[in-house]
Amino acid sequence: MNPMPPLWMLAIASLAASFLLAWGWRGWALHRGHVDHPGERRLHQVPTPRGGGIGIAVVLLLASAWLGEGREAFALGLVLCAGAGLADDLRPLPPALKLLLQAAGGLSLAWAFPLLPEWLGHPLGTAVALLFVVGLVNVWNFLDGSNGMATTQALLAALGLALLAPSAPGLGWLAVALAAACLGFLPLNFPRARLFLGDVGSHALGYGVAALGLVAASQLEAGQAWLLLLPPSVMLIDAGLTLVARAGRRQVLWQAHREHLYQRAVAHGWSHAGVCALYAAWTVAACALALAVAGLAPPWPLAACALAYVAGTLLHAALGRRWPRPGETLESVG
Repeated sequence: MNPMPPLWMLAIASLAASFLLAWGWRGWALHRGHVDHPGERRLHQVPTPRGGGIGIAVVLLLASAWLGEGREAFALGLVLCAGAGLADDLRPLPPALKLLLQAAGGLSLAWAFPLLPEWLGHPLGTAVALLFVVGLVNVWNFLDGSNGMATTQALLAALGLALLAPSAPGLGWLAVALAAACLGFLPLNFPRARLFLGDVGSHALGYGVAALGLVAASQLEAGQAWLLLLPPSVMLIDAGLTLVARAGRRQVLWQAHREHLYQRAVAHGWSHAGVCALYAAWTVAACALALAVAGLAPPWPLAACALAYVAGTLLHAALGRRWPRPGETLESVG
């Protein structure tokens, strides 16, 4: 493994690289016409270039040099997942092919970092880790629809996961690189969006958070692994409940829509900054809860996780009544 640089140097380099790559990509995307146009299923009002998260993906790829054991698997999985997103940003891929590339990337990471192999065994631990990776990649993709949302959530989740397992080899460096890369991208996306992450960015963020979770899990006791679900809990709750509701209405799950709670909040008058702050406040509280019970024996970690998800589900339902689905999202494909 390469000698580790000081954290402050890694942070500055990651921030600068992410910003400069995103800025350069913005000019190229505008010139080539790779933009998202406004529509009834989107929240933005002007054509905006996409794919700016390529800088975050590059930073994570370079930072993998300090991850230690499993860095090659991490790098391969990142290239497959973020590469699928980049290809989709440039020319839409069939959903099945996109999912296949995500699964291949997730399998590379999951094989190197199976979840609780001493308890589940390597094959089952790999399968559960694969679901965790592909799930988070898609959750970040689903919730990348409001300025600053996906980026701030990845930043906070990365720091929370790193604090849960401070002794995990390379975890702190990877978390700092991801957080700094998010900070480098944010000026172009928040509070006003001049550039979108695109699928390359949302895939890289979800993959990065999943990787941090799996590396952290390797240092936690089996009964504490539940805590890994707390830093990304607001993303999982919003995405999960929205998917369940859409499935119940027999709608196409991968079709673009405006039914996530954050989208409904913006549609009912909340600013992008206000929604971003609301979700960030939950994540800060969830990370604090995870750290508060991290040293406690079972069943406290499971109880804390269950409490957070029950509270989040109830809050989602209450706010959902305040912010009902927009009329244009009511069509059923059944």
